Amino acid sequence: MLRFSLGSLRAKLQIFSVVLVMVPGLLFAVISLVRARDALEHAVGEQLGEVAHGTLEELALDLSEERNNIRNWTHQDVMRDVMIGDLDKRVSRFLRSLIDDGAPYLDLLCIDRAGRVVASTDPRALGQVLGEREWARAALGGEAFWSGPIPLSDHASTAVEIAAPIRLPEHTGGAIGALLGRYDWQKALATRIRRTLTLNGLKVDVLLFDRGGALIGESWHGPLDPGDQALQRAIGARVAQRLAPSQRRGYVTEAQAGFLVGFERDDDPEPGWLALVMEPLTAAFTPVRDMERRLAVALGVVMFGALIVATFLGRRMSQPLRALTKATQEIAHGDGERRAVEVRSRDEIGQLAAAFNSMTAELERAQADLMTAAKFAFVGEVAAGVAHEVRTPLGILRSSAQILGRSMPAADPEGPELVRMIIEEVDRLDRVVAGLLELARPHEPLIEPTALAPVLARALDFVDRQAREQSISVERAFEAEPCPARCDPDQIYQVALNLIVNALQIVPAGGHITVRTLPREDGHVGFEVIDDGPGIPPDARAHVFTPFFTLRKGGTGLGLALVQRVVQAHQGTVSVDSAVGRGTTFRVELPVARGPR
Repeated sequence: MLRFSLGSLRAKLQIFSVVLVMVPGLLFAVISLVRARDALEHAVGEQLGEVAHGTLEELALDLSEERNNIRNWTHQDVMRDVMIGDLDKRVSRFLRSLIDDGAPYLDLLCIDRAGRVVASTDPRALGQVLGEREWARAALGGEAFWSGPIPLSDHASTAVEIAAPIRLPEHTGGAIGALLGRYDWQKALATRIRRTLTLNGLKVDVLLFDRGGALIGESWHGPLDPGDQALQRAIGARVAQRLAPSQRRGYVTEAQAGFLVGFERDDDPEPGWLALVMEPLTAAFTPVRDMERRLAVALGVVMFGALIVATFLGRRMSQPLRALTKATQEIAHGDGERRAVEVRSRDEIGQLAAAFNSMTAELERAQADLMTAAKFAFVGEVAAGVAHEVRTPLGILRSSAQILGRSMPAADPEGPELVRMIIEEVDRLDRVVAGLLELARPHEPLIEPTALAPVLARALDFVDRQAREQSISVERAFEAEPCPARCDPDQIYQVALNLIVNALQIVPAGGHITVRTLPREDGHVGFEVIDDGPGIPPDARAHVFTPFFTLRKGGTGLGLALVQRVVQAHQGTVSVDSAVGRGTTFRVELPVARGPR
């Protein structure tokens, strides 16, 4: 049972966790309670700015729809009567029917090319000449027009003037007249703006100013006495004058007047409207007290939970660290077989455990490489001694055997056979010595960009006759556009030849060998030698690259060791995949040659 100690990492983690949670928690509570009003003011102000943005969007959408309506009405067949002065009043009846059906216009009228009113929803306007009006000049000139809102002398409300030219497809002389609609501005404010505010659940007041700072519209959330309306108009005018032209959206606080004002300025510089959405501070800050109470309760719960979580985290963090410490001590003392540390999480401690396991695996590989290097060094010393002490006597033995063979009487049938066996064994011993020397002192590779397909083809061409004599089919599977490798072509040729010859020696008659190149992957290219021979037993698979280890009768066990030595000198890898009865695959991977920069 572990004892609690203030000096332990577990205790320090627990204390640190509690302090880390409690101190910021207390500071957060104090700051939150002090600044709750400011935070709520910002949130409500941003919301009012969004409402102002929605208000302008609604008005812009409404005006766009009505401009389209005016333009569409000019395309009606009834508008042909404008050319004849609307003698039977069909155009006037058509315009009146539009208003009766709910079109939000104070009146609609048509003028002919001379600017004379020939149809109108207001009979008093018939016959008037309005060709000099700005809207009439623009529409008769073939352009759409809108302006406003403007006050009308003969109406109690303000309006937006929308005009469009009247054209006939078969008439090539331009516009035959113009249609003017005086859009009911107050109705737009009352319907469009109120709908936006209702969807947001807000009881606010809206003021609309033009780019000159003049009040052009207003909408109240409910009945207000004239004094309150005048106060809000004054506040709105002051805010509109104070805002810079570059300020597009935001909010301001009129603390003395007790209002929070969100604003949005139209992106279109032509109208340049400014929408102000106003709400009393007392109404905006109603939720602040409830929020403060909920924050206090939540803080108490968080503090209690922090104590529990800190204890749990301290234990959870200390356990894997203790496991890492124990594993490190075992590695330091070399106690038995190394075991991987369990990775219990994906956080930094889990990453540390994974890195530790990776480090131990790399350490084992490094030790294995060191042992291999030591073996090669020993082989080099032995090979040098053997070459010095054995090669000369071997040469004398071979020469003596040849002389003895020539002096043998023809009547002795066994003598020449014994001499031939002596010469063959001497040659085999010489090959072993040569292999030892080659393995111990490999040549420095001459690295250059090399296409592997020609190198492999050269090795296959060399063994082609042997393969045909053994009735073994050899398949070449080379990529059409291979990526060159960074290697010594002569040494890699020897590697490929060794692997192919080994396959030919192990595959029975009628067997199959495939040599194929590998595509580029993770900065490496390579090739595989695949056979359908008897395969390698699992217990022997880890030793195939060990010097003097062989499964073939009469083999020296140096060929694959030399292959591994050469490939490693090229910063590459060689691996084997085999199953008994299913064949063997040797895979060689080499660095990709970098192209010119």
